[in-house]
Amino acid sequence: MNRRYILKLTTQVAAVLIVLALLLSPSPVLAAKDRSAPTTPTNLHTTAITQTIVTLAWNPSTDNSGSVRYRIQMVSIYNSFAMETTQTSLVWTSLSTNTTYSFYVYAFDQSGNRSANSNTLTVTTPADTTPPTTPVLSGSVLGPSQVSLTWTASTDDTQWWSLTYSVFVNGSPAMHVNWDGERAVHIRHLTPATTYVFTVQARAVSGTTALSNAVTLTTEASSDTVPPTAPTDLHLVSDQGGGEFYIGWTQSTDDVDPQHAIEYEIYVNGVLSPLPVSAGVDQDFVYARPECENVFVVKAVDRTGNTSEPSNELTLFPWGQCP
Repeated sequence: MNRRYILKLTTQVAAVLIVLALLLSPSPVLAAKDRSAPTTPTNLHTTAITQTIVTLAWNPSTDNSGSVRYRIQMVSIYNSFAMETTQTSLVWTSLSTNTTYSFYVYAFDQSGNRSANSNTLTVTTPADTTPPTTPVLSGSVLGPSQVSLTWTASTDDTQWWSLTYSVFVNGSPAMHVNWDGERAVHIRHLTPATTYVFTVQARAVSGTTALSNAVTLTTEASSDTVPPTAPTDLHLVSDQGGGEFYIGWTQSTDDVDPQHAIEYEIYVNGVLSPLPVSAGVDQDFVYARPECENVFVVKAVDRTGNTSEPSNELTLFPWGQCP
């Protein structure tokens, strides 16, 4: 064998061994890495509790780096959530009333070393017994079969999301409004020349309620008993995605009311859509299920409340058929 080749090969092997030795030997940076965890924070406790706020405090941790952060974990039957701070106290807001929460805290340093968990603290927020402020209801008659109702916004001392409202006709629930910004509704299909008593009830998330004043309205008289013609040519105008559609149809006619006075009701999978449809339109926006097929039907309603036969069915498939 050629001696020069043996020498060259030996030199290459030696170089590889030197590189491996450098890689495997502890470098000054690795040798200096902090592997010491902070001490465990202790005595997690509350300093104040309200219906939606818990103030927490604990004894500090120590660490050889001289700097630690704390991670506070909250667990309830609804969810689990965490917050971080450099302080030894924390104000946890936006909690639900009459709900049990568990908290624990641990410390960690800049190298990622973490302590053990502190003691677990379990607290229950007080129940909300104060009802929302009372809404003030007003209304007007729109014709033989409809009235318009509006009311003022209620507020709640523990509310951090919207109140809901229920509309009652002669003491029976007629409509639910689940968005606080919507405080105006039309009640349809009332009997002509009939007196009704309307109220609205505000409901907080805690379940407390407040009932408005009563409004008495009498619908107009009418002898009209003939419904409008059924809408025809129900079709898709545009698919907005996510179960949002614009649909169109040919307007109905009526023997008494002009075409612009006819209103329309859109049914999605057999359920009346809560979105209002103005009179005299031939297309409207509607929500549906985004995950499977949806069947749409439109009916026309005249001022007396007579309802037409349904239009043709329109079936749309946003993302595919339901299982």
